[in-house]
Formats: sequence, C-alpha cells, structure tokens
Amino acid sequence: MTWLTWRQHRLGLAGFAVVFLGGAAIYLFSDSLGADASTVYATPYGFSRLVKFVEDASIFLLPLPLLVGMFAGAPLVSRELEQHTFRYAWTQGVSRSQWLSSKVLLVGCAVLALSTIFSLVHMSWFAPMVPEMGWFRFFNQSIPAFPMSCLFTFALGVAAGTLLKRTVPAMAATLFGGAAVFVVVAWLLRPNYQEPMTLTRAVEPVGQQSGSDDVLNDAYYLGTVYRDSSGGTGVSAVWREGEPAPLRIVTYHPADRFWSFQFIEAGIYLALTIACLALAFYWLRRKFS
Repeated sequence: MTWLTWRQHRLGLAGFAVVFLGGAAIYLFSDSLGADASTVYATPYGFSRLVKFVEDASIFLLPLPLLVGMFAGAPLVSRELEQHTFRYAWTQGVSRSQWLSSKVLLVGCAVLALSTIFSLVHMSWFAPMVPEMGWFRFFNQSIPAFPMSCLFTFALGVAAGTLLKRTVPAMAATLFGGAAVFVVVAWLLRPNYQEPMTLTRAVEPVGQQSGSDDVLNDAYYLGTVYRDSSGGTGVSAVWREGEPAPLRIVTYHPADRFWSFQFIEAGIYLALTIACLALAFYWLRRKFS
C-alpha cells in the first residue's frame, strides 16, 4: 500500500515540495537576492518589496496551511470516493483502516517534514530582527505551531473529504473551516493562554519627551486604554487643562512567554488533528462497512 500511495500522490507531494522548499531557498539565499530581513523590514525595494508583501499577508491569512488542507488533505480520500477507485484496493485484502492509514501517514509525514524545514529556515532568516521586533511578530510561522497548523489543516481536509465524498466541496469546507479555526485561535484563545500583564504609565503632555518602555519592544501587545482622574476609561487620552493627566494602561504578554505559547498552540492543533483523523476513520468504517 505504501508504494501504491506514493505512486498516487507523488505529483502532489512534489508540488508541495517545490512550494515549501522554494520558499525556504528564497530565505536561505536572501543576501544574494537582496531580500535579507534587515532590507525587507527597513527599506524594501525590488524583490524585497515582494517578500515584505508575502510576510505581511502570511501574518493574517496563513495561506500555506490552508493550501495544504485544500490540495493535500481534501482530495486524499474524496477523489477516490468520488471516482470509486477505492474499491480496487479494498478487494485486495486491504482493510479500510489500513488503506486510510497508509495515505495519512505518507502524505502527513511529508507535510510535517516540509513545513518544519520551511519554518526553521524562516526563523533563521528572521533572527537578526528579533532584538528589534521580537519573535511574537511571526508567531504563526514559528516552530512548533506552524508545522502543527499545517498538519491540522491536512487532517481537516481528510475528514471533510471522507464526510462529503466530493473533492470541490471538501476543499471549500477545508478553506472556510480552517480559516475559522485560525481566527478563533489567534483572536480568542491565544491572548488568554496565560493571564495578561499590564503596564501603567501617566500620559505625558504633547511635545514632552516620553520615556521608552523596553519591555514592550518584543512583547505580544494586546491593547491600550486610558483611565482619567474620575476612574473612567477610554481608547484616547483627552483631558482638560488643570486636570491630572490620565493613565495609559497597556495590556501585553512578555517576550519570555513566546515558547510556552508556541507549545500550547501546537498542542491545540495536535488535539484538533487527532479529532479530525478519528472522525475520518470512524466515518469510513461506519459508512462503507
């Protein structure tokens, strides 16, 4: 089954290898391409401007994990169920679980390996900017959360393809389902992995030199509110002449929480991966028994 699975999916795996390893090669040879991290984030021009656009888009859209789910996970089972080619394998003494396991293990391990390589090279490329920008700037592209997010979307695609039995609907379900999960994780769960910290400072008059808060330079910034002398809060600092200056209250997670947040998020994606694959195996045995 392993050889047959390789023969069936080698072109798709080659395509993903080109995407991940090609992206890694750009970062690996960034100096000669004029797209080192300092150029991209200081004065982008030419090719480095394109890299900057991709970097900014990847913060919010997570295109690579979603592409993995749509084009590696969703067609894995749905295409065979749609074309009824699965019946040949099942009549050769191969159980449904063995058939699905061989596919998931081969393609899933390839996805995990390729995404890990890409993430390692990207983190190495970004490392010179860490003292200035911090690792939280590229939380979504770091190890271990990034490879696990790719594995999750792959498993989501497998589950969607098993349930829907049609390739295009499975791809659409993976796209929207994966995007919804990423939004929930990034905007609702991640800020609450640990209790946020606060930094309180008095607002200084306009034109007066304000002191720098070094602790915020590479932190995970959550938001700022202002509290006036009466105890009211708002999103802007406005006060009348003669009144005490309001307080600026910044909510954040310090930089030293980066790795603990990475492993927490990777654990969430691992749990979702297991749930999706368990659903796929259960549904395959139940509906095709």
